[in-house]
Amino acid sequence: MTLPDTTKSIPQTLPARVLMGRRLTVIAGLFILLVAAFMATNWLLLTTVDPLDLPALQTLASRLEQAPDDAELRQQLRELDLLARRAFFIRQWQWETGWLLLLAGGLVLILGLQLACYGPAATPDPRRCPGLDDPWRAATLARRALAVCGALAIVGALVIAWHYGRPTRALDVAELTAPARPTEQATGAAAMDAPDFAPAPADWPAEAFRNWPGFRGVGGLGLAPDADPPLDWNGSTGAGIIWQTPLQRPGYNSPIVWSNRVFLTGADQENREVYCFDADTGALLWTADTEGVDDDSDLPEVTEDTGYAAPSAATDGQRVAAIFGTGAVLGLDFDGRRLWSRKLPTPDNHYGHSSSLLLYQGLVFIQYDHFGGAEVIALDAETGQTRWEQVRAAEISWASPILARTDARMVLVLSAAPMVAAYDALTGAELWSNECLSGEIGSSPAYAAGRLFAANQYAQAVALDLLTGDELWTTSRLEMPDAGSPVATDRRLFLPTSYGSFSCIDAATGQLIWEHEFDRGGYGSPILAADRLYWTTEDGVTRIFRAGDEFELLAEPELGEECFTTPAPVGRRLYIRGAEHLFCIGAE
Repeated sequence: MTLPDTTKSIPQTLPARVLMGRRLTVIAGLFILLVAAFMATNWLLLTTVDPLDLPALQTLASRLEQAPDDAELRQQLRELDLLARRAFFIRQWQWETGWLLLLAGGLVLILGLQLACYGPAATPDPRRCPGLDDPWRAATLARRALAVCGALAIVGALVIAWHYGRPTRALDVAELTAPARPTEQATGAAAMDAPDFAPAPADWPAEAFRNWPGFRGVGGLGLAPDADPPLDWNGSTGAGIIWQTPLQRPGYNSPIVWSNRVFLTGADQENREVYCFDADTGALLWTADTEGVDDDSDLPEVTEDTGYAAPSAATDGQRVAAIFGTGAVLGLDFDGRRLWSRKLPTPDNHYGHSSSLLLYQGLVFIQYDHFGGAEVIALDAETGQTRWEQVRAAEISWASPILARTDARMVLVLSAAPMVAAYDALTGAELWSNECLSGEIGSSPAYAAGRLFAANQYAQAVALDLLTGDELWTTSRLEMPDAGSPVATDRRLFLPTSYGSFSCIDAATGQLIWEHEFDRGGYGSPILAADRLYWTTEDGVTRIFRAGDEFELLAEPELGEECFTTPAPVGRRLYIRGAEHLFCIGAE
């Protein structure tokens, strides 16, 4: 009688969870390989054809310079630029989605490996592990090592995907020009004669409203209730020009004014400088630089239309604060002596940093949203020390902060995709956040009568309650700002664009009141003084029109050179930074 061979292994049925784990492992592994292959292929294609660097845009821009009256060519340029921007956003979405899918696949892979480990293990062969006394333990360690190596490989893939997936080049195209549309549309009642300014907050000194302490004036709102600028001048002939002074270095920041002083910044790869001019004569009083603050070997790449001096400075009548596209921040007294300096992390920004400063009650507010991180910082205006800071879940932004007053506190408001967020200006506590924005945010918020307004091209315009952040209305049926910022009153919201379209909408409902097409647009923002809007377009022409319920053009005086900045109205004067000169306009 032959006995059965008991040395042979007896087949065992694997538990269901082990089978499921093995299947999950195979499926997750294939999924990760497919996603990684797609991302690698996509990256290789984008290194060959970058949506932000299309030669066709440059070609059309050059042709348009030679034929500026060609309406069809203008429309082609605008449509192609729209496609390029959309491709840019799709690229961002693909990379963000890709690494999220890799992360999800990795988690499923780890789960599958863990489930697969719970099944009956094959008897280990000691001959395969000659250096180990416990082959069972060796098998367990091998499985764990495989899981750990897989997890590390996934993390490495995610890091590589995130690093190489970030856009690094900017769209280098001439300005958008006016689209082929009817030239004017008007609805509503007759124009109102008086502007509807909100009352000045009590905690702003009255002197601040008689000056222009920062980008778009007090609180960054674009309102000049105490100013009455002129309507007529000509920079080429000198008519109406009190003085003009050549500028030493380029910059896209706007002038700020306090008493008899005008402040600007200028920068290039060699130097970053702050300038102080005599407001009555235009004489250069002093220059301060960033020596010892900047590292010239670590300059960020910037585009020509942003540069290293796009943010405007800010002042409180005693001190001046300035920031540059390198991350260097200076605090100066009115005689140009350096009070302090800071070097923030070099901004990772494919155009260049452009968010302007605000100075209020001894605090310098910095919106610092870039690829390397997003945060808002409040520095002590006297010492430069950090008083508070908040890390933000925001994308890159070129917008500037504003200040708006409630009964309880002063509120700092920032726009950056995907949200508008409000903070207590003195403590930094976040009050609310509303995810209502998308795309590249270059337009700053506006405020009046308890309503906050934010708008962005290819997205929407939205009105929010200052206290709660709740949406009051939204609309996407308008031409939206892309660089210049809106200005608001109790009854109206005015929206500029870089290609010439300008809209007036009802502040309470979002309904269009009128829309007008100028032949040129610009990067500067409109300001409201008396009952008039002043908007300087890139050709150096200031479009002056009534802030009423019907479009009424009052004047279009010329500067005589290009301009990409926002005017500063003070009293009966207007200070404008042109491409080559600083102008003081008005009566002696």
